[in-house]
Amino acid sequence: MRLLLVGSTAPWAIEQYFTRYLQQMDVKLEVFDPSHHIDHSIFNRVLLRTGNLLPYSRTNAALLRMAERFKPDVVWVFKGIELLPATLMALRNKGIKLANYNPDHPFIRTFFSNGGKNVEDSVPLYDLHFCYSRDLASRIESDFNIRTAWLPFGYDMHPEIYERIRCAEEIKRIGFVGNPDRTRARIVRQLADAGLPVDVYGHNWTRFLRGERNVRVFDAVYGDQFWEKIRQYRVQLNIFRPHNAGSHNMRTFEVPAAGGIMLAPENSEHTDFFKHGEEAFFYNSDAEIEQLSRNLLEMKEVGDLREAARLRSLEEDYSYSNRAAIVNRALREMLFL
Repeated sequence: MRLLLVGSTAPWAIEQYFTRYLQQMDVKLEVFDPSHHIDHSIFNRVLLRTGNLLPYSRTNAALLRMAERFKPDVVWVFKGIELLPATLMALRNKGIKLANYNPDHPFIRTFFSNGGKNVEDSVPLYDLHFCYSRDLASRIESDFNIRTAWLPFGYDMHPEIYERIRCAEEIKRIGFVGNPDRTRARIVRQLADAGLPVDVYGHNWTRFLRGERNVRVFDAVYGDQFWEKIRQYRVQLNIFRPHNAGSHNMRTFEVPAAGGIMLAPENSEHTDFFKHGEEAFFYNSDAEIEQLSRNLLEMKEVGDLREAARLRSLEEDYSYSNRAAIVNRALREMLFL
């Protein structure tokens, strides 16, 4: 199978996991990074923010040239923020199958980085949608009669990293690793006002939190430090963005895989992945966030919780290696290989 993956080549991008593991599965793969073909001038940024997609013209032309050269069986698009429906139609007319995976959401675009109306308009043009959300998969199947495959998020952590972080000293506070928004800041303030200690890691938290009692603000963390922080805290909060409601997000698997104690929204997907009170903790209201956090902070011993979370992650194989195998099978079924 010849696969052209359209997505980011940044080292932190989710695309990197699939690129690495699919190349180990007899997939001839090339990557097209749209950002390498965009002029990020101030004028173009203004155009994009007003919904004018003209700055993406060079990107779309470059993609078509690469497809002509590489001759893929499938073009797999991550998000598709930079792609025009006309470009997807041109690829289809060449007999190329199209697949999409949107780690955000095609119909809920809360931030500029979630893309414009072209993302939603392009949904019917794909032959296959990979969806992290079961509800989204059902919606696409029923509304557009398009094949879907459920593709949950996962984790990718080398065992050597786990061995380095497993003995890290516990921080008996509530931790949150991620960037802020109004909902996240409100929950952090609520916990702090209730007298609970909270540490947040990410970009621009000081825009939302200014000298709140019981709150410490730190820069974003990456690499080994990221894994260490999501494990160390007695409570690791997982607060959803709007597009993850009713489903899950990347932290769903990263925190338990590191042996962290996750406190996350309750829904059917989460409770399928982990047992409440044994491998993770789930809340239904702001009041429950506070009460569960307090209970966990008051526990004398949590080693069994950490081990159970890690063990479930390994036994169920929530890894990106496993997720890439799902992709490989679904693409080959689409191609009848």
